[in-house]
Amino acid sequence: MSNFCDQTVVEFIAGKGGDGSVSFRREKFVPRGGPDGGDGGKGGSIVLQADENLNTLMDFNTQKVFKSPDGGNGHKKKMHGRDGEDLILSVPAGTLIIDDTTKDLLCDLKSHGQRFVVARGGRGGMGNTHFKSSIHQAPLFAETGEEGIRIKILLELQLVADVGIIGFPSAGKSTLISRISNARPKIADYPFTTLIPNLGVVNMAMLDRRMKDSFVVADIPGLIEGAHTGKGLGHEFLRHISRTELLVHLVDPTREDVNDFNIINRELEAFDKRLSAKDQLVAITKTDVLTDEQIEKYKKALIKKSPKLKNNLFLISSVTGAGIKELVFEMNRRIKLIREKKEESREKDQLIIKSVEKKIFRPHLEKAKFTVTYRRVKSEAATGKMRKIFDIKGERIEQVVKMTDTYNPEGLERIYHFMDKMGIKSELRKQGAQPGDRVRIAGKTFLMRS
Repeated sequence: MSNFCDQTVVEFIAGKGGDGSVSFRREKFVPRGGPDGGDGGKGGSIVLQADENLNTLMDFNTQKVFKSPDGGNGHKKKMHGRDGEDLILSVPAGTLIIDDTTKDLLCDLKSHGQRFVVARGGRGGMGNTHFKSSIHQAPLFAETGEEGIRIKILLELQLVADVGIIGFPSAGKSTLISRISNARPKIADYPFTTLIPNLGVVNMAMLDRRMKDSFVVADIPGLIEGAHTGKGLGHEFLRHISRTELLVHLVDPTREDVNDFNIINRELEAFDKRLSAKDQLVAITKTDVLTDEQIEKYKKALIKKSPKLKNNLFLISSVTGAGIKELVFEMNRRIKLIREKKEESREKDQLIIKSVEKKIFRPHLEKAKFTVTYRRVKSEAATGKMRKIFDIKGERIEQVVKMTDTYNPEGLERIYHFMDKMGIKSELRKQGAQPGDRVRIAGKTFLMRS
């Protein structure tokens, strides 16, 4: 069974923040010591980190749920609770982080060491020390810890390679990559030998000791006609060509079908038009098994069918090594040009950013955003009158409610205080709320006060 996996759905649960402590200083000869409850520690976050030494998501396919540690509760004497340790998980470089619910792309981890916080840990609750005031010197209230983010993520791997080797099954892709790189794929004389993409590093020093260049190649398993609709194996791996800068298209003359080249290109275009627009080097393979006359005949027929190949054809044999050196040198030349253009573009972008004058504004406080909606329901009283239930939505007010013990009288008063301070109470009155109407926030119900 193959250990290769390039797509899976995983649930990430960040740690809950620790609860704040309700405590009072009690020491001999220290009258009215006051509150000294410490804060809860923050919950651990879950971080995904790109690792170029990995090439599969199999670990995430076998374990579907990951949870980071919770934060510790606060203690007396203003002692802070322990922070939950962040959980750092390695994924292959080239992994897309997609919200499985909205299908939004959250991050593209392309570079080795690049990190993304996929689920942030909850904030620790404040101890009762923070709620002391001149008119409330003995608060019996502390915040509860905030719940950590819980999210389902689609992880999708797109291999990071400079060159993608494509072609029909048994065109010689695996043999070529084993000849020019450090990859050692399985090779046999039947179609679909390669069931997973193979990555290899080409070191130019192997061909010329004076050169220090290197680049990454990947062979893409057997594309066939109709691959973009799900036929064959190629449709499973077409996405891996997306990141390649250059395509090496192998054409097998022993198949005696000059339409192969155009068929593969149509499949690329049908899957993603950007793939068919990529720069291609085209090579006729297996020249060692045909005579010079047969090769020349096939070459002319191929050019007649696709005239643009007239000055863009290589004749190679991965068995004897014929033409391999010339092909690899051309691959390296093209990759260097592409990298130089990218670097120039990056430098221009940096100059534009530096030339823009940035004005720094002092941020000012403004009321947190919220929305108020209501629905009418029949009263439970014998009168049968219609009553309104108001739903409040807003990130800040929902956070306050979630981190407050509403069974604690002081905690309940805190909710009403925030509703008044944020302008929610005023907005409720504008929308016709009467004393006794129900107000729902973050799944909890409160009664409208006068």
